Amino acid sequence: MAVLPPELDGDSDSGRSEFAAAWGDPQIALRCGVAQPAAYEKTSEMVVVNGVSWFGEEQSDGYVFTAVGRTPLVEVRVPDSHWPEVNPLVDLAPVMKKQTEVTGPAGVAP
Repeated sequence: MAVLPPELDGDSDSGRSEFAAAWGDPQIALRCGVAQPAAYEKTSEMVVVNGVSWFGEEQSDGYVFTAVGRTPLVEVRVPDSHWPEVNPLVDLAPVMKKQTEVTGPAGVAP
C-alpha cells in the first residue's frame, strides 16, 4: 500500500489500511487479495491499460475493475463521477506491473 500513488485521476489520497486504499469523494477504492469475480470467464472481455488486464463489471454507481491473472488479485471501484472510468487504472498500471505477479493469461496484454 505504501507504493500506491498519492493521487489517482486527480483525487488525493483519502485513507489507507493494510489491504485497501481510497482517493477522493466519492471514493475510488482499491482492495488487494479479493476473490476472482464470479462473472469472470476465460473468454470474458478485458480492458487492457498499459499492459495490465482488467475485468470490468458495470454497477449502478460506477464500475468495478479486477486485475485477474495476477497475484494478488486487485479490485478497483470507480464511481460514475469519473469519466472515462478507466482513467484511474492508468495511474495504477506502473504499481500493478511492479508489485503484482503475472499468474495467468489475463495478466498481460497480448
